[in-house]
Amino acid sequence: MHTPDPDADPVYELSHWWCVTWQKVEPDAVPPVFRYYRLCLQQDLWGQWELLRCWGRIGQKPTRERRERVDSPEAAEIIRQQVQKTRQQHRYGPVDAP
Repeated sequence: MHTPDPDADPVYELSHWWCVTWQKVEPDAVPPVFRYYRLCLQQDLWGQWELLRCWGRIGQKPTRERRERVDSPEAAEIIRQQVQKTRQQHRYGPVDAP
Protein backbone atom coordinates (compact mmCIF):
# COMPACT_ATOMS: atom_id res chain seq x y z
CA MET A 1 0.00 0.00 0.00
CA HIS A 2 1.21 3.50 -0.83
CA THR A 3 2.42 5.47 2.20
CA PRO A 4 1.75 9.19 1.74
CA ASP A 5 4.37 11.82 2.46
CA PRO A 6 3.52 13.14 5.96
CA ASP A 7 4.50 16.70 4.94
CA ALA A 8 2.39 16.77 1.77
CA ASP A 9 -1.22 17.89 1.73
CA PRO A 10 -3.61 15.03 0.93
CA VAL A 11 -5.08 14.92 -2.56
CA TYR A 12 -8.77 14.09 -2.65
CA GLU A 13 -10.08 12.55 -5.87
CA LEU A 14 -13.80 13.07 -5.42
CA SER A 15 -14.55 11.90 -8.96
CA HIS A 16 -13.59 8.36 -7.88
CA TRP A 17 -15.82 8.29 -4.78
CA TRP A 18 -18.99 6.19 -5.02
CA CYS A 19 -21.68 4.60 -2.91
CA VAL A 20 -23.88 1.62 -3.84
CA THR A 21 -26.89 0.36 -1.88
CA TRP A 22 -28.82 -2.89 -2.15
CA GLN A 23 -31.97 -3.79 -0.26
CA LYS A 24 -34.12 -6.82 0.39
CA VAL A 25 -37.78 -6.25 1.15
CA GLU A 26 -40.03 -9.25 1.78
CA PRO A 27 -43.03 -8.05 3.84
CA ASP A 28 -44.89 -11.35 3.40
CA ALA A 29 -42.04 -13.49 4.75
CA VAL A 30 -42.20 -14.90 8.27
CA PRO A 31 -40.67 -12.93 9.90
CA PRO A 32 -40.84 -9.96 7.48
CA VAL A 33 -37.50 -8.91 5.95
CA PHE A 34 -36.48 -5.25 5.50
CA ARG A 35 -32.68 -5.24 5.09
CA TYR A 36 -30.08 -3.13 3.30
CA TYR A 37 -26.37 -3.32 2.48
CA ARG A 38 -24.29 -0.28 1.49
CA LEU A 39 -20.75 -0.15 0.10
CA CYS A 40 -18.97 3.21 -0.25
CA LEU A 41 -15.53 4.13 -1.57
CA GLN A 42 -14.05 7.27 -0.06
CA GLN A 43 -10.79 8.73 1.15
CA ASP A 44 -9.85 9.31 4.75
CA LEU A 45 -8.33 12.51 6.17
CA TRP A 46 -4.89 11.54 4.88
CA GLY A 47 -6.08 10.82 1.34
CA GLN A 48 -5.88 7.03 1.61
CA TRP A 49 -8.66 4.95 0.04
CA GLU A 50 -11.11 3.08 2.23
CA LEU A 51 -14.24 1.01 1.74
CA LEU A 52 -17.08 1.54 4.16
CA ARG A 53 -19.58 -1.33 4.48
CA CYS A 54 -22.84 -0.77 6.36
CA TRP A 55 -25.73 -3.16 6.74
CA GLY A 56 -28.79 -3.60 8.86
CA ARG A 57 -32.53 -3.15 9.02
CA ILE A 58 -34.12 -0.49 6.79
CA GLY A 59 -35.24 2.53 8.84
CA GLN A 60 -32.83 1.94 11.72
CA LYS A 61 -29.23 2.91 12.44
CA PRO A 62 -26.64 0.61 10.87
CA THR A 63 -26.39 -2.51 12.98
CA ARG A 64 -22.97 -3.25 11.54
CA GLU A 65 -20.26 -1.12 9.97
CA ARG A 66 -16.80 -2.03 8.76
CA ARG A 67 -14.01 0.04 7.20
CA GLU A 68 -11.13 -1.40 5.25
CA ARG A 69 -8.23 0.20 3.43
CA VAL A 70 -7.79 -0.46 -0.27
CA ASP A 71 -4.87 0.42 -2.51
CA SER A 72 -6.84 2.11 -5.28
CA PRO A 73 -10.29 2.70 -6.76
CA GLU A 74 -9.58 -0.17 -9.17
CA ALA A 75 -9.06 -2.59 -6.26
CA ALA A 76 -12.32 -1.35 -4.72
CA GLU A 77 -14.15 -1.98 -7.99
CA ILE A 78 -13.17 -5.66 -7.87
CA ILE A 79 -14.54 -5.90 -4.33
CA ARG A 80 -17.73 -4.09 -5.41
CA GLN A 81 -18.33 -6.64 -8.15
CA GLN A 82 -17.87 -9.51 -5.68
CA VAL A 83 -20.25 -7.91 -3.17
CA GLN A 84 -22.81 -7.27 -5.91
CA LYS A 85 -22.72 -10.93 -6.92
CA THR A 86 -23.21 -12.03 -3.31
CA ARG A 87 -26.07 -9.57 -2.74
CA GLN A 88 -27.84 -10.82 -5.87
CA GLN A 89 -27.46 -14.42 -4.68
CA HIS A 90 -29.19 -13.39 -1.43
CA ARG A 91 -32.01 -11.72 -3.41
CA TYR A 92 -31.00 -8.10 -2.71
CA GLY A 93 -31.80 -5.56 -5.42
CA PRO A 94 -29.91 -2.36 -6.23
CA VAL A 95 -31.39 0.93 -5.04
CA ASP A 96 -31.22 3.97 -7.30
CA ALA A 97 -29.59 7.00 -5.70
CA PRO A 98 -31.78 10.13 -5.47
